[in-house]
Amino acid sequence: MRQPLEVIRNAGLKLTPRRREIALLFAETLKPLSPLEVQELLRKRFGRCGLPGVYRNLEALAECGLLLRLAGFGRERKYMFCPGQEKHHHHHIICVSCGKVGHVEGCLYHEGMMLGGYRVLSHIVQFEGLCENCLPKKP
Repeated sequence: MRQPLEVIRNAGLKLTPRRREIALLFAETLKPLSPLEVQELLRKRFGRCGLPGVYRNLEALAECGLLLRLAGFGRERKYMFCPGQEKHHHHHIICVSCGKVGHVEGCLYHEGMMLGGYRVLSHIVQFEGLCENCLPKKP
């Protein structure tokens, strides 16, 4: 479990008890969690836990590459542990039925790329579909 904590330290972030707990929670859970779900889990350990602080910590951990921001239906934001994110660039596909997240390799983006007269500075790609387990259940 040292790897998530090393990512936080290497990013120059202070390793607070709540930030440490959030990082370990995601590393153990391996499923997408909403800020409200994280808050509820942290309350069990810390008692009081404000939602603004949860959001700040989740965003800090996403910025340092430990967590991935996922956009769901209805603009619900969730976060997920993504240990490969800092090693190589990849995208994700999310099952809209069960929430399973898979990796999609390959990307056309490259630094300095021009697109329609614009210099591309960054990009976000997220695919949504049905995983092999949910596919037979849905028409």
